[in-house]
Amino acid sequence: MNLEKLFKPEIMAVIGVSRSNPLSPGRIILLKNEFEMNVKVYGIHPQGGEIEGVSLYERLDKLSEIPDLLVIAVGADDTLDYIQQCVDLHIPSCVIIGGGFAEIGGEGIKRQEKLQRLAFDNDIAVLGPNCIGVYAPPLVDTIFLPTERITRPPKGSVALISQSGGVLIDQFFVKFKERNIGVSTAVSIGNRAVVDESMLLEYFSKVDKESSNIAFYLEGFKENKARKFLQLAKESDDMIITFFGGITDQGRIATQSHTASLAGNSKILFAALKQNYIIRPHSEQELLTFLKVYDVLSYKKEKKQPFGKNEIIYGNVVILSVSGGHGVICADMLKKYGLTPVKFTDKEKKEMYEILNEVARDIASFNNPIDLTGSVLDRDIESMVQYLSEIERIECIILLLLPYPPNISFQIGRRIANIVTYKKKPIVTFMPYVEKYALIIESLELSSIPVFHSIKETVQAVSALKLRTRIKNLKINNIFWEPSDVVPDR
Repeated sequence: MNLEKLFKPEIMAVIGVSRSNPLSPGRIILLKNEFEMNVKVYGIHPQGGEIEGVSLYERLDKLSEIPDLLVIAVGADDTLDYIQQCVDLHIPSCVIIGGGFAEIGGEGIKRQEKLQRLAFDNDIAVLGPNCIGVYAPPLVDTIFLPTERITRPPKGSVALISQSGGVLIDQFFVKFKERNIGVSTAVSIGNRAVVDESMLLEYFSKVDKESSNIAFYLEGFKENKARKFLQLAKESDDMIITFFGGITDQGRIATQSHTASLAGNSKILFAALKQNYIIRPHSEQELLTFLKVYDVLSYKKEKKQPFGKNEIIYGNVVILSVSGGHGVICADMLKKYGLTPVKFTDKEKKEMYEILNEVARDIASFNNPIDLTGSVLDRDIESMVQYLSEIERIECIILLLLPYPPNISFQIGRRIANIVTYKKKPIVTFMPYVEKYALIIESLELSSIPVFHSIKETVQAVSALKLRTRIKNLKINNIFWEPSDVVPDR
């Protein structure tokens, strides 16, 4: 089944446009796409007319051209009539917003079975029912909430697929925007009557050129589709990350009434994910951390690669901090996340001593973590990053950059970025997400240096880069480490 028109339509039509209710889903979708997106859009209303200067058409067959995508925002029985019109008019894709199908049982199951027969027999890519559909900037947005009510994430490399529309809008869109995680396409799949997670994985992995990281929120695999999903993930060149809801007994009960899902045995599921190189975050926060660092350091050729071909293989790191306490907290987390602090020779410690200004050098610590103290200057941090970048056995610098010391300027982000651009040493930074420090964060992230707002996230990000290196090599059967040491024990 071809999904291209579902995500990259040139022409779209919307069914269920109200002329009297400005907040009806169909009307919101029509006007949002007319005024904010690039797709050409038509609105359908039985009496025609217009709303806010946009003409409405009485029927689909009165349009001068056949839509690539039909968005249906009417009741369940009327929805089936419009699916039949998709068959008659050869409309290749459809988003069904409304519910009343398998999630309610009884007659709803029969409706969904009829929907499936029409779609599969006529090769119509149907998304939903019971979903909010597609957000594929800058082309199309079928989310039926007013733009001023929601937060849109920036454009990026993450294809985001969620079984729950609410989780997509709240838990992902809001937090992606906060953390500057970029989305290529976001999809709410609802009941998965036709288009399911396996089809979407295949499309975003093999067809879509904008996505290099594919993330799923699922409440269980679609029946008889788990094996295909796992195989596609194992074969993919992209990073596949899956976060599951419904893994407890109470959660499983909730998923069945939510999107007609049935979650399976979690232990078997998690083992299968690991065997097929699918990353399973242990928490929502860890999911966001993984996606952030993978998006910033996307493998897409057009994306700037600040670290060149350097990768984190064994997890050998150095912690560089301006606060001793922050360095201790960071060091305590390394083992848990499969990372190892590099040990310095006496010669290296002496060389680092000579780098610092005369005040800081006598109170600084040159073990690992390195504590530069509050007497540090911009040039001290800059020189230390440059020195550490030249030590080959260091795979990554964990920089705990606190801007509180008075001699650290707002130029420090750009000065660090210049060194990283030249030396290509992997560096992941902790920096408090405080508005007054946005200039420093922006300077780093404009150079594709990932910045996180907690020490834990920073350590997790380095571990995620190590994991990405290993998964890449496992997929080409290039195993040069102890096979059991693939995923750190968290």
